[in-house]
Amino acid sequence: MRRSLLIALPLLAGFATPVHAQPISWGMAQCSALMEVMESHVSRQPHKGYLADAADLMYQAALEKGQSEGQDATQLGRVYQSKQDEWVSMGYSMAFKTEFRDWVDYCKALARGYDIALDTSMLH
Repeated sequence: MRRSLLIALPLLAGFATPVHAQPISWGMAQCSALMEVMESHVSRQPHKGYLADAADLMYQAALEKGQSEGQDATQLGRVYQSKQDEWVSMGYSMAFKTEFRDWVDYCKALARGYDIALDTSMLH
């Protein structure tokens, strides 16, 4: 018990080794996957169209950003597919998960921060 406390204290105090963040392009690809899965669950226009456009715009931005980061497009495709599979496996329940809301907020922030021209209704 004492040993685990001694290990946990530095972590709680903020002395842990920093974790390397994933490349921005990976986040954009993951957002594209999320938008595509969301689009598959929506049947009404214009929202279905907004999501399809957002998925395309986010993936295009991921490719461009990935190129500037020196990322391999094949790896980016694997990141996209992995996240898409994860969202698909959740089914409709994904909309009720905290992770889903966090990802939507993250994707909106990426779109704003990198001038990805999503429809304004997607950014509210």
